[in-house]
Amino acid sequence: MIKRIGITAIAIVLSSGALFAQNEQIVYIDGAKYTVYTVVKGDTLYSLSKKYGLTIDQLTEANPTLAEGLKAGQNIKIPHVKALDKSSDKSSKKIAKRNKKLFRNYIVRKGDTMYSIARIYGVSVATLIADNSDIDPAHLAVGANIRIRRSEIGTVTEQDNRAQLEQQKRTMESVTTDSYSYHVVHSGEDAKSIASRFGTTVKKLLALNGFTSEADVREGLIIKVPKTSDAKSIEKTDEQTSIDKPTTEESKKEQDRVVKATFKALIPNERAEVALMLPLTTAERRQQNFIDFYQGFLLGADQLRLNGYQSHIHLYNTAHDSSRVADIIESGELKGMNLIVGPVYEDTLIPVTRYAEKHSIPVVSPLANLTQTTASNLFQMSPRPSSKYDKVKSLFDGSQRIVIISSDTVDKDYENEIMQLIGQTPYITHKYVYEHPSVIEKREKARAEGAEVAPSPSDLSPLLESDQNTLFIVLGGTEVEVDRILAALASANISLKSRSMKAAPYMVFGNNKWNRYRNIDRALFFSNNVIMLSTYHTDRTVEPVRKFSAEYIKAFGSMPSLYAYRGYDAATIFIPTLYDKIESGLINELFTPLQTPYSFTEDEQSGVRVNSEWIRINYNSNFTITTE
Repeated sequence: MIKRIGITAIAIVLSSGALFAQNEQIVYIDGAKYTVYTVVKGDTLYSLSKKYGLTIDQLTEANPTLAEGLKAGQNIKIPHVKALDKSSDKSSKKIAKRNKKLFRNYIVRKGDTMYSIARIYGVSVATLIADNSDIDPAHLAVGANIRIRRSEIGTVTEQDNRAQLEQQKRTMESVTTDSYSYHVVHSGEDAKSIASRFGTTVKKLLALNGFTSEADVREGLIIKVPKTSDAKSIEKTDEQTSIDKPTTEESKKEQDRVVKATFKALIPNERAEVALMLPLTTAERRQQNFIDFYQGFLLGADQLRLNGYQSHIHLYNTAHDSSRVADIIESGELKGMNLIVGPVYEDTLIPVTRYAEKHSIPVVSPLANLTQTTASNLFQMSPRPSSKYDKVKSLFDGSQRIVIISSDTVDKDYENEIMQLIGQTPYITHKYVYEHPSVIEKREKARAEGAEVAPSPSDLSPLLESDQNTLFIVLGGTEVEVDRILAALASANISLKSRSMKAAPYMVFGNNKWNRYRNIDRALFFSNNVIMLSTYHTDRTVEPVRKFSAEYIKAFGSMPSLYAYRGYDAATIFIPTLYDKIESGLINELFTPLQTPYSFTEDEQSGVRVNSEWIRINYNSNFTITTE
């Protein structure tokens, strides 16, 4: 059933999860089920045989290398016997009752894989396989029942699952000695391309994996490939390849297929039919951010009606479910739309864009930075990360001292971005270590009494004792760490000034993820002269924003979020353009709604019209905010 809804209350469902042994992984090899166990210090063949209900002969038969003895870190296969299968448990009724609470069921459709199911629900591939250990993940039967752990739904990213698949592949290779290795099927690959890559034929590849047709080779499967020196190519590491990223050749084919979109403007007084495709719920959980976007979009449409732009909003709850999106497309309802906003996830956006392309319908991606989509009928509201640092390059040209502060955890993505930005410019590194105030107080008391004590590891004063302007980069990976480091910087600055010591003028280049932190002390942004780059900044003091906020509170009983502002902007930018500017593709047009400006330029490779406007936000020490 197609989920097209109006304003409604959406229930929240909470559930609990379970823990799995970190040194165990369920795999299928040649159709047989095994638990791959990583040996730890103290393990013996006897202890493992008792643990898994096997004889020592059964263990050594499955692992011939065990004749040489057990070694810590070694992976071994534990064959599954009936004693391991809990389906024979006498308390099966209790287990079934418990499972009903812990899991939701999914019926396998044609073409499904464990990876595609995991992607739909945002769950871990590893957990999915573990919870369905009676099913061979390489041979899902249509109609089979798959258990989806409720507590994990919506918690795992595609990137995490790609890493899990690569790890599972390596695990399987560690316990096989046959003349084949394994390959994770990537997006865009088929039986022919894989057979060619590994120097074999399609017929042999299918036979090696027990497949009956080329259609059995699907994205996310781990399949056998020849392990020979004659292979035309070798496997790339997980750092070099991605399941979702096509090869250069495949990308070129996709780019070549881009057709220049042409749009027909609506005539005055014609009602605009707008499809809004949002994941309002994911696995029965209310997704407040997207509800906020919807509510902001409604207010934008209402405002436009006062200005003579009539529209009818068709709301579709897509969840994060590719099958639901497919049902919407197949219904034919989108054919009558003048504008489609969403879906918000790229994997579900692509089929909608392809359909809309055939019918000359403009599509808006309101939130995601698209990496795989090629389509000239698509408008992306988020700017490319590649243009992100144009407004701050001067900070990294060597004219001021750069100090990078790390902590126990580090935001690796941010660190990589910073290192690319710094390039060959010299910099200083410092590891911040938190120390409780009571410990600091004792140390200061001892120093006052004349004792020689080491400086506090959380004191950042030495970093400020410089005649040169300083730019601090804080790489803390958690909200608590970032808050502590910013507080330590502000405290050090006050301490130096109170002692009439010269402190270097400084600023902090902030990670825009900090805007999503709920408990960080925002006053620290001002006291540390934080600079950020964003596409979500909204000046709540200006009259249009204040007016919108008042209307939003009146309508929905809460303050608008950043997503609500984005929804309003999407409506007020794109609905009016359907009547006059849509034919030009909005190129060379500047829009300044509630949030940051929007200016769309056509990406030469993908054809997508992409917003090029980042905004630099300066939090000044006089508690003012300026933008550039």
